[in-house]
Amino acid sequence: MTMGFVAGVGMSSPLGLDARQSALVLRARKMSPGRTGHKDRRGGFAGDVRSLRLDDALTGRERLIELARPALAEAVRGLGAAKGPIPLFVSLPPRRAEAEEPLGPDFLDVLGKRAGVDVALAASEAVVLGHAGFAAALAKGLAALAAPGAGPCVVVGGVDSHHDPAVLAALDEERRLHAEGAWNGFIPSEAAAFVVLARQGAAPPLARLLAVATGMEREDGTEIGEAATEVARNVAGVMRAPVPWVLPDVNGERHRVKEWSFVRIRNREAFDEARTVETRLYDELGDVGAASGAVHAAYACLAFRLGFAPAPEVLVTLASEGPARGAFALGAA
Repeated sequence: MTMGFVAGVGMSSPLGLDARQSALVLRARKMSPGRTGHKDRRGGFAGDVRSLRLDDALTGRERLIELARPALAEAVRGLGAAKGPIPLFVSLPPRRAEAEEPLGPDFLDVLGKRAGVDVALAASEAVVLGHAGFAAALAKGLAALAAPGAGPCVVVGGVDSHHDPAVLAALDEERRLHAEGAWNGFIPSEAAAFVVLARQGAAPPLARLLAVATGMEREDGTEIGEAATEVARNVAGVMRAPVPWVLPDVNGERHRVKEWSFVRIRNREAFDEARTVETRLYDELGDVGAASGAVHAAYACLAFRLGFAPAPEVLVTLASEGPARGAFALGAA
């Protein structure tokens, strides 16, 4: 059963200035990492994937706002009279280093003003859970859309950037930066993406939101991927069988790949080796952290709209570095 409709999409990434450009360049496999000014433990310069429209010196809160601003404006551009004030739910990164600049309680207010979007701040919320935050933000957005007296639309998105000296230093210290001699690391990247959720008839749909689920892993070390398995199973249960297309947010690190392998094996009735198409956006964009779910959603919506989706439904799975896990499914409109 459809839970809501996606009526608008916006994206800003190192691959493009808007959602269409980002999705097509991502599909064309044009990732181009660049050297940063940060030296790693081995004395070499750390690399990342970053937006060329932003000054390399721009970091922290201002970089996130400048990444998110055009994506948010793009997402709501076609709403017309339904444009605002509109609730906003955004997946944001937790602080990853003591020296990293805090985003502050007014982040959503500043973002809305910079994007020229009338945000209903009292009904909005920042979700600070990392990679899985977008699934939690989706659930909050759906609840807000269903509340008595709610408007016709809400906006849900995510933004993150690893292009920050403090963040790169912390990742380097943890040996998580992909580099020569460090094969278990990941390629740091950045992006912002937003989708507009609407009730039926509120605006022309780009896609259907079929299901969303969230969960928390136990942190005592006794289970591996139990919550991830369960949320994927819950969402896959409303899709056609086997799941025709899946977008997992694995990033090349062994522990994330291992957990995703467990999820597929434990849900073997939902996946088919021959018929389930698996696409890993990380391979062509790098790790975009708390923006992962939003980027996957925007990419899938553009794939449906532009005709390059390998199937009419997609399952997206999300796993934070902490215990948070999430999944959601979209269908072509």
